[in-house]
Amino acid sequence: MERADMPDPTDLRRMPPGADGKTGYCQPGGMVAELSDAIENQLIESGAVVLGLVRAMLDGPQLTADESWFMLRRTAECLRDALNVAELRGERLAAADN
Repeated sequence: MERADMPDPTDLRRMPPGADGKTGYCQPGGMVAELSDAIENQLIESGAVVLGLVRAMLDGPQLTADESWFMLRRTAECLRDALNVAELRGERLAAADN
């Protein structure tokens, strides 16, 4: 790809971090952007499922220390993911306003 064919970096869309914690970029509107949308939706759906499970656990009998730590870890992971999705979507909304 020639330099003139390279997209303007400010036009790229930031994607959710991968398992390694690194963030990638893609062009908006393409197949990779659609995959990124699907990943964001899965992260939000996973958070909703975990929230339902956590609420059920809190309404049940006393939790063991291991159960409490597991629940807290999963809740923190889902919160991190939801905040990442909110930040990414906020960036896209701000770019659309410009």
